[in-house]
Amino acid sequence: MYLSTRIDKALFPTAALFFVYFLVMVWVNNSYAYFLHEYMGAAQKNVDFEFVSYLAILAAYCSFLCSSKIRTPGDLVVVLLILVLVPHALVLNGANSFAPEASPFSGVPLAVLLGVSLVGLSNKIHFYERDSGEDGRRYIVLLASINIAVLIFIVLKSLGHFSLDFSGQYIRRALARDVFAAGSPSGYIASIGTQAFFPVLFAWGVYKKSSFYFFLGLLNVLVLWGAFGQKYPFFVLVLIYLLMMYFRRHGQIKTAWLLFFAIGFLLLGVVEHEITDYSYINDYFVRRAFVVPSSLLGVADLFASNNVNNGYSDTLIGVLLGSERSDPLSFQMGVSIFNNPDLNANVNFLAISYLQLKYLGVLFEASFVGGVVVLLNYLYACRGSFLAIPVALLFATKILEQSLPTVMLGSGVSFMLLFLVLIAAPPQRRATGSPQQ
Repeated sequence: MYLSTRIDKALFPTAALFFVYFLVMVWVNNSYAYFLHEYMGAAQKNVDFEFVSYLAILAAYCSFLCSSKIRTPGDLVVVLLILVLVPHALVLNGANSFAPEASPFSGVPLAVLLGVSLVGLSNKIHFYERDSGEDGRRYIVLLASINIAVLIFIVLKSLGHFSLDFSGQYIRRALARDVFAAGSPSGYIASIGTQAFFPVLFAWGVYKKSSFYFFLGLLNVLVLWGAFGQKYPFFVLVLIYLLMMYFRRHGQIKTAWLLFFAIGFLLLGVVEHEITDYSYINDYFVRRAFVVPSSLLGVADLFASNNVNNGYSDTLIGVLLGSERSDPLSFQMGVSIFNNPDLNANVNFLAISYLQLKYLGVLFEASFVGGVVVLLNYLYACRGSFLAIPVALLFATKILEQSLPTVMLGSGVSFMLLFLVLIAAPPQRRATGSPQQ
């Protein structure tokens, strides 16, 4: 194990791309996207010389935290956190009617800045590579068997409303909340047995060129759509496919290519809007991935200013500490700000940790995530566990919009981490070469 202190030569080119990414994000929000969610509080972002200078500094800092190439599971987690959470909290902060004066140096934005920094610095801990003779192939069969059994269970239990129809997705979501109630055994079985498993199984199928696991991943997404009306797994599937294909061919992914893709995708929405006077890309992707989360962080900031710390009272942790079990924070915000008890205002794990215990909660949860990053890097480098890559992707995509306790327990990430630790083969021999850079 060693601490990487080397300054990457690609730091400045990557910083320049981050700067362009942030500027394009603000321009797209102000010109093409914010009005799509204005009815729920989205607004334009004020732009002046001071803000542009701040974006330049932020871009350089993000480039420092990121690796120029994604080589390890930790690199993947950090890059995704920065590509998604930083625009939400530190670029589009204040672009809403709930906390229009939000500063990146206070409240929820500062919580995100501190949390992402801690996770990014944890990823600077590297390990010497060692060879291993086991890739987990035998254990994937067990994982697939459990997954198939859960899929059958979900289909049988949801036969009354199961459908692939697009227009009925929200009806299926409402019905699924009753059939697979949160906190119930059936809810945990359905969530862990699919959402924790299919990213790993699908990634294995893409990377190992296995048609069985590839189509099993597709089947999971269709079942989740038919039973729960969930669109999110489709996005995860596409992301896994692109990342694993590139990773399989090149053994690493350049951060610059992800930035080029993100910038190009934003500009494609602009072109579509200019040609057709409406953009599905802006409405279904840019709005959902950036504008809505940014607005909800404004909701979280407003909620935090009007309420005392939640103290994890909506989790098992709070119950064990003697607190009376409260409604989930995301629903508390729906009631408090929107006066809608059915509105689930999901925000990222750092914002939730701030609402739970202010910056102490951020320190605790970001340190935990940093520990998971170190563990995944260790299993990947020292135990040859390729499965650490899709588990890292699963972990990162979940904490982008859920609380950490929910991700670790309800989404099955704890199960997958335990699975990785149990199947990781002992190193056969130490590598004698230079440290991995």
